[in-house]
Amino acid sequence: MPRFPRVFRCFAVGLAVFLTLGSAHAQDVKGIAADFASVRALYGEHISFDVWRNGTLVGAQTVNFSERDGALFVDIDFQLKIEALYITFYKMRYQSRSLWRNGKLVMLSAKTDRNGEVTEVDAQAASTSLKGDGPKGLFAAPLDTYPTDHWNAGVISTTELINTINGSVNKVRLVPQGVEDVQTERGVVKATHYKYEGEIQNEVWYDADGRWVHMKFNGDDGSLIEFRCRKCFAGNGEKAS
Repeated sequence: MPRFPRVFRCFAVGLAVFLTLGSAHAQDVKGIAADFASVRALYGEHISFDVWRNGTLVGAQTVNFSERDGALFVDIDFQLKIEALYITFYKMRYQSRSLWRNGKLVMLSAKTDRNGEVTEVDAQAASTSLKGDGPKGLFAAPLDTYPTDHWNAGVISTTELINTINGSVNKVRLVPQGVEDVQTERGVVKATHYKYEGEIQNEVWYDADGRWVHMKFNGDDGSLIEFRCRKCFAGNGEKAS
């Protein structure tokens, strides 16, 4: 029976084509203002990824963006199923909602169901910190801390992340690995490859506009997990420059 990949414990940390190395240097990736107008201009009202394990399609993730009373709402739905000979060995469903106001995370609610075992992570902004509760107990993080949702390229400069699977505050550093070609719905685009160092092991790609376009990591069993962009751009039918 396959063991479940590590990053879904950090998938939030929220995957097998080989990406061709481009420039030896990272491009200047823009940050994203966490407001609905900026996010919609970049992504549209949703993005989606297919999830592959060792070259086999095993799941999908969608991220929906909406606005209410001037606040940005981000809703994530991730589903994965690992099967062999028509037998399901592993099922996972992850759902989260986060609320952003004035560019800051002010509320987070996440639920993970692994083969029927459900865990939850919740956080709220208080006067001086984000305070929450999860499988690992109570936690607190600075008000400018990002969750492990990946859509916001501001995470590139962070040193701490709220792990939305287990509720821990992980210390990390994102190290640029160079510019590479990434396949998207608009064809091949140039994106900077970042490797996580620290308490999360992951690799993620952002284009020059700060758009999340790819992710990959190795599972505990050595399998390669990839998030391949199905829809990452605002609009339809235009070719990337």
